[in-house]
Amino acid sequence: MEFVLLKQTTNFILKPLAWLFSFVIDLIYNGVAALTTTNSMGITIILFTLIIRVLIFPLSLRQQRSTRKMQRLQPKMQKIQEKYKDNKDPESARRMNMEMNDLYKENKTSPLSGCLPMLIQLPIIFVLFEILRNLAFYITDYGAYFDQITTTVMNVPAYDSLLQEMFPDLIKGLRGFDIAEFSSVKDLLSYFTAGSWNELYEAVPSLMQNAEFVSTVKLTQDINSFLGFNLSGNGSLTWPGIIWPIVTGGTTWLQSFLMTRANDKRTIAAGGDPKSQNNQTMKIMNYVFPVMTAAFTLSMPLGIALYWISSNVFSLLQQLLIDKIVDDEEYKQALAHKKELEEKRRLRELTKSSVDKKTGKRIGTAEMTAAQRSLMAGNRKAGAQQAAAAKNDQTGTALGYDTETFGSPETSQEENK
Repeated sequence: MEFVLLKQTTNFILKPLAWLFSFVIDLIYNGVAALTTTNSMGITIILFTLIIRVLIFPLSLRQQRSTRKMQRLQPKMQKIQEKYKDNKDPESARRMNMEMNDLYKENKTSPLSGCLPMLIQLPIIFVLFEILRNLAFYITDYGAYFDQITTTVMNVPAYDSLLQEMFPDLIKGLRGFDIAEFSSVKDLLSYFTAGSWNELYEAVPSLMQNAEFVSTVKLTQDINSFLGFNLSGNGSLTWPGIIWPIVTGGTTWLQSFLMTRANDKRTIAAGGDPKSQNNQTMKIMNYVFPVMTAAFTLSMPLGIALYWISSNVFSLLQQLLIDKIVDDEEYKQALAHKKELEEKRRLRELTKSSVDKKTGKRIGTAEMTAAQRSLMAGNRKAGAQQAAAAKNDQTGTALGYDTETFGSPETSQEENK
């Protein structure tokens, strides 16, 4: 299998990542295309998104654990901030930061640890942007179809002037476009919509009469479409393209809203203030990010929007799973802590009960041990005497004595003496 690197990517970081991601996407696409070609690229993006979410699941779990710790620390953090509230000098700010850092170290957490999954997703977005807007240069079979299409178009007489006159706006959006270069024409044709192809068919009837050419174009459209939209195209502010920015922004807002609401409840349960400055900043970002993602959808390929929407949906499901895992962990920790406190309380009560009220000495000391032994010996002697008395009572009764009147035989003998 031959992989063609994106001709326009020269960045030393993006280029190897783009090759790696395209390798994975190509493998997924081949599996999907073996089952169906219709919407195969959209299905590939969704499955790729699922794989990414599974890979970063451990980081997301770690992020949630860190967030829970930060929520439990909020009361202590607010006390530190309250302590230095009226001191605005640099020395006080430095001391407050030191106390905050000591608090973080003591509890093995950091405010930045929750940002790691988001930071990891940024290069993924950049690389996907490069791949999805140049699918014909990355997906082997898909690119092979466009090789055939490009060869046929470039064999049309005066194709260069024809394309430049018919699609000037589309050409302006391509970097380093050269009408005489095969890869540039291939890049241009990969952005054609069904309307663009119809315009070209009208201008060049011979292309419309070429059944193999029309069939190949139709196949590429089926592959690179999702719900009737070309994934290489952009969203728009008109119907139906406006659906994409609305859904992208809406799912981003829903994910942030549900997460923030759950965090507020936990903050209140931990004794913190949900209206603290940090929480208010996060709530503002919950409205800024959805607007930003919706705006990006207007200028990015719809494949990116599909990735974003899929990622938001998977994140919601993932959050439910993570919350259950962390809730179970915290429940077990709380249960273990409760047992530990109960054991300490039991030991304290046992310690209190181990003090002899008469001597004031603690049971277990040498003096108390001797006293206990003496007491036990006395109890044994008294028990023996009681047993003997009971035996004499039985003997006296058998001989006709009234022990209450005459006393026991031993007593009578003592008196006679």
